[in-house]
Amino acid sequence: MASTSTSQTPSKINPYYENWLIQLQNFLEKLNAISSSYGEDEEENKSSELVTQVLDHYQDYYREQFNSTNRDVFLLVSPPWYTSLEKTFLWIAGFKPSTLFPTINYSIGSELTTEQGEKLKRLKAETKREEKVIEKGMAKVQERVAAPPIFELMKRGGTVVDGEATDLENIIDGLKNSMMSMVETAEHLRGSTVRKILDILRQKQSVKLLAAAAQFHLQARKLGLQMDIQSAKKDK
Repeated sequence: MASTSTSQTPSKINPYYENWLIQLQNFLEKLNAISSSYGEDEEENKSSELVTQVLDHYQDYYREQFNSTNRDVFLLVSPPWYTSLEKTFLWIAGFKPSTLFPTINYSIGSELTTEQGEKLKRLKAETKREEKVIEKGMAKVQERVAAPPIFELMKRGGTVVDGEATDLENIIDGLKNSMMSMVETAEHLRGSTVRKILDILRQKQSVKLLAAAAQFHLQARKLGLQMDIQSAKKDK
């Protein structure tokens, strides 16, 4: 998890992310519009298309994030264009799958049938079990930072002596590869959890859930920018 320190300077500008957020706002407005006029067959067809477009929008962001960072796992787990608040919600380079269930509760909880509620309860338990497996795997990877070669280097204040550079590079590369493997596993769990949730929900419920998720994302960005700007002013 990224640091939650409030002394960070405002996030770096990422033009792609800023434009992506503008498009997300547009999608939110469309989701809300369809949700308020839901009922006709034409609206149901539109909502199905819109749900697919919104999911593709999120997928496009994660794909671009991987490509623009050249799969640099250190940038993926703590994007410099995120605010300090946004980083607190990060879980292995993305959102934590189990956080979708509280979102379901406050956005469409009263609309769920008993059968849907039971299915979601089982899915939540399954998701949390898989999250724990991934977290244990990431913890083991992070323990390698304290491996003797790296630990000795840190004790010397980061000074590399003759013959150590190549060995150290190999260790760091191995660490990055292991972390990337965990990121990819986490990304797979995020995608599969979303698909399983939407399979359980009715179309109108899916629209409301995606609207709630988009609203949360946009509000976290807005509040995060305000907090970082205030923090930067205090540090001057």
